[in-house]
Amino acid sequence: MIISKKFWEEEKEAPILNRNGNYVNEENSEHICKRVEHFYEIMLSYIKEDISVDLKEDCDDKEILRIIQLDAVRTFNSEENRKLLIKVLQSIYPITKDYHQGVSFISSFLLLFLEPKEVVKIIVGLHKYYLSGYFKAMPKAYVRDSRVFLNILKHFHPNLYEHIKNLITPEAFVSKWFIGLNVHVLTFESLLLFFEHLLKEGEIFLFKYSIGLCRALEHELMSTDDVSRILALLRLDKKIFPNDYKESDNQEIGEFFMNIIYNSLKVDMTGINLDKLREEASEQMRIEEERRKQFEMERDLTDDEIIFSDEENDSQNDSQSDSQNDSQNDSQNDSQSDS
Repeated sequence: MIISKKFWEEEKEAPILNRNGNYVNEENSEHICKRVEHFYEIMLSYIKEDISVDLKEDCDDKEILRIIQLDAVRTFNSEENRKLLIKVLQSIYPITKDYHQGVSFISSFLLLFLEPKEVVKIIVGLHKYYLSGYFKAMPKAYVRDSRVFLNILKHFHPNLYEHIKNLITPEAFVSKWFIGLNVHVLTFESLLLFFEHLLKEGEIFLFKYSIGLCRALEHELMSTDDVSRILALLRLDKKIFPNDYKESDNQEIGEFFMNIIYNSLKVDMTGINLDKLREEASEQMRIEEERRKQFEMERDLTDDEIIFSDEENDSQNDSQSDSQNDSQNDSQNDSQSDS
């Protein structure tokens, strides 16, 4: 898209460019596209298997198509670019068999630099080999891994872990990193580097990045109990961290975001057993689900046994009426017997 002069006329205010910060522009667009063209090669070196996909001209699920069309409108200004995104998303849907808006975020970012078919191949690769189970409307795999992240944070930064755990659940903010892959979070300069390392290292880099980000924000996070501010910090809200944000006058524009990635590369995960942590998180989720079902069953049983006041009065009246009728019948029988 971005190598077209028309793109910069039509899409300069498009939502997808909110975190560009003029890093990608009309002059360097071809160079950036060539860099992103290597993404699939990096992926192949990790998954060791080529991916074959077909572009779909329609979506059989009309409700999913409606949602996809809305996401396209939210992303691009021109109808032509919206149609390209729709084609990509409806080509991915038959493979993921579900839809999450995070897929739209990732696809629209990649579509800036790649042809639609190449975008679909990368998303399918992410779905199958990196983020299995994430791209669903209710992604249990993501919920599991958000809890895994919190346990890893406990390993590296126990004080920060306790502070966050007591205020918010990880599901409330980790989706921006794990499902949306930091599109609309990181600046384009740092986001490109993030993608390169994710594709190279696999899912483990998501957890390394998460720790790197928390380290960068530790002082700010520990100094507040305001849940709204904590969420904004963890999402790198643009109001707090604009594209030209600098921690000090000595820092270059963009350096803060790039340092998050560089510091992520230094996170040593050798002592972390990811499979074990996932098993533990899954078991905890299973226990919670059983408790929820048990609670709902007991609540339903309790609701069935509730006697409302008018029902109780009716029952008492019926009992009294039956007693009176029995008494009258006994009296009549006694009278007949005496005669």
